[in-house]
Amino acid sequence: MGRTLETFTQKIDRLRIEWGLFRRALRREDQLLLDALFEHARRHAQAGAYASPADPFPAILLSMLIEERKSRIALEEKVRALEQRLP
Repeated sequence: MGRTLETFTQKIDRLRIEWGLFRRALRREDQLLLDALFEHARRHAQAGAYASPADPFPAILLSMLIEERKSRIALEEKVRALEQRLP
């Protein structure tokens, strides 16, 4: 029987489980934020699989940061648009 390689999505899920005790120690609102960060990482699973790093943790963190940065840029653009509407 052959071995099946772990997909990048499975690596993300495994890491989420490994950090379960950390998650449990967080406040409920922070637990939800951590869950959202892991969902952000799943959005970039294809890039992580393509890079196939030996240690997936840095790629997962970068994926989370990319999504957070995109959110911040969108908010900054909304603020700029609102500021331009002011007299």
